[in-house]
Amino acid sequence: MKKYNWIRKQCAVGMAVLMAVTAPVTAAAVEPGGEAAAETQEASGPMGPLAVRPEAEATAEQPGNGATAGQQDTGTTAGQSADGATAGQSADGATAGQQESGTSAGQPEAPAEQSAGTAVPQTGDGAAGDQAGAGPEITEEEIDAYFDNSVMVGDSIMLGFRNYAMRRQNTWLSRLQFLAAGSYSTSHALEPVTKNSLHPIYAGQKRQIWESIALMGAKKVFLLFGMNDLNISGIEGTCENYKAIAANIRALSPEAEIHLISMTYVLRGKAKNRLNNDNIRVFNETLRKLAADNGWGYVDLAPHLADEGGDLAALYCSDYFVHQTPEAYDVWCGVLREYAREQLKAQREAEVKVEESAVQGLAAQGPQGPVAAN
Repeated sequence: MKKYNWIRKQCAVGMAVLMAVTAPVTAAAVEPGGEAAAETQEASGPMGPLAVRPEAEATAEQPGNGATAGQQDTGTTAGQSADGATAGQSADGATAGQQESGTSAGQPEAPAEQSAGTAVPQTGDGAAGDQAGAGPEITEEEIDAYFDNSVMVGDSIMLGFRNYAMRRQNTWLSRLQFLAAGSYSTSHALEPVTKNSLHPIYAGQKRQIWESIALMGAKKVFLLFGMNDLNISGIEGTCENYKAIAANIRALSPEAEIHLISMTYVLRGKAKNRLNNDNIRVFNETLRKLAADNGWGYVDLAPHLADEGGDLAALYCSDYFVHQTPEAYDVWCGVLREYAREQLKAQREAEVKVEESAVQGLAAQGPQGPVAAN
């Protein structure tokens, strides 16, 4: 009996000790956020990262209301927050996707690469003049259509552009027509047509370019000469030839627009007599004035193909002299398209002014209602 009582005492002591040890652990395990929570995982089963009170562990990427990025639990449409802000718009109004680089909200990223024939010169934002309040933006389709019924006239530099365009017939370049020949000049253009003359062939026959232009029904004529002129006629003589050619074009095609393209440069160190870059710059400024005085267009192409020294950039030279690479003609495309944009914008602004003048004229006349009955 004594032995039995001793055993009971020992059991009671053991139970007291056991309760004293386990009581703190139990209290810590049920306390939210307590350090002992991890110690109870084995007893409660495996717990992944999402099992530990996900609603209380909002990440730095989540908005303050705990909603996951791009998705709400309140039934609002995808990308719309509970307070009605549009997708990607934070509480302070900053739009989603607005990066430290300064990309504006909602602005699409630039395409990874340009399609053939759509290069843009690195001199602007590609949408020159289309500011708020200036009317609808000039579309790419309108720019394509600008070159309908256009003809490009010139020498071997223009002939290179023709060859470039012919390999890209699935682009706006297919709208262009060409009258170009190697070694052609303004002097040659004014010569009679003979068996040995350099006049470009159109419809299987050599013709004066103004005759071919009339047969084409061209509405815009782009002229590029000079490379074979400066050593023959000089700056003033070449400009006089330009005027004679333009007069002949207008005689047969009175509605045709005349556009002059600036002469491009020579590779550094490859000048030949009067064919040098200093003379070319003077010639181009004279062409610019000639165009302005006669109401013609002027495409300032040369600076876009120049290096830092004002010579033809090596990247754009194909023969260590004056002829050009496909990369150069990529630049041509960008310059021509930007020129078309500016021309269309100016035309649109002129039309708006005409409409405003007409409205002001009607207002000055006073209200005009129906004729009063007797």
